[in-house]
Amino acid sequence: MQVLSIQDLSCMGKCSLTVALPILSAMGISTSVLPTAVLSTHTGFPGAAIQPMTENLLPFANHMASVGGEFDTVCTGYLSDPHQANIVCEILDQFQGLKVIDPAMGDHGKLYSRMTEEHVEAMKELCRRGDFLLPNLTEAAFLTGIPYRENPNGMYLIELAEALCEFGPKGVIITGVDWSDGMTGWGGMQNGRFFSYQAKRIGRSQHGTGDMFSAVTAGALTLGKNLPVAATLAARFVEQTILATPASTPFGANFEPILPWLWEQI
Repeated sequence: MQVLSIQDLSCMGKCSLTVALPILSAMGISTSVLPTAVLSTHTGFPGAAIQPMTENLLPFANHMASVGGEFDTVCTGYLSDPHQANIVCEILDQFQGLKVIDPAMGDHGKLYSRMTEEHVEAMKELCRRGDFLLPNLTEAAFLTGIPYRENPNGMYLIELAEALCEFGPKGVIITGVDWSDGMTGWGGMQNGRFFSYQAKRIGRSQHGTGDMFSAVTAGALTLGKNLPVAATLAARFVEQTILATPASTPFGANFEPILPWLWEQI
């Protein structure tokens, strides 16, 4: 199986391509990468040096295609500007296979720094090309125009999921859902059916766990798992990485010791 992952490369700090590549490889999937930007560290560290790869994206993708590059799945993550989103739309159009879109734009009810409404509109167009959409709660609200709620209930999540399904995907998963009674997890929809996952909230978060969730979900879908099974596997993997990391740190969760467990689940 072959996957192309399109997102940024942070040279230090476990997120984006530095977690997607080892996770997908550990799942037995041959993985190619297309960096949207190269950063000295992820942006959780102050003063990160950033080199956008905007002008290289299409030439790199075109060359991959010209030498016979074919992918069972193409997944996307963080894109630094609206123009990149437009270019990635072109790239998705030239490759076959599943399209898994993580519209990484914000969290906790706010867009990330440097993100604008123009970026949101470009991301909507990208989502129209996706087979599976994996936004967090904040991103789902911005994509649909439905006001953000920090403590959602089931009806609110169904409303968000139904609106996301209007983009035309086969299924959606909304991550970062804090359920009641100390539970956390995700809510999803496919073929008009809503489903969810809940687990006890651990009480600390780690940078990059959303990227880990997306990588495992995309990998499991590539291997033929259905959406609820893929997202549940991803959630369980993320839970174990957080438990394996003694304290919150900007360097990211200790996912490496959990890779053998992930392989056993495939």
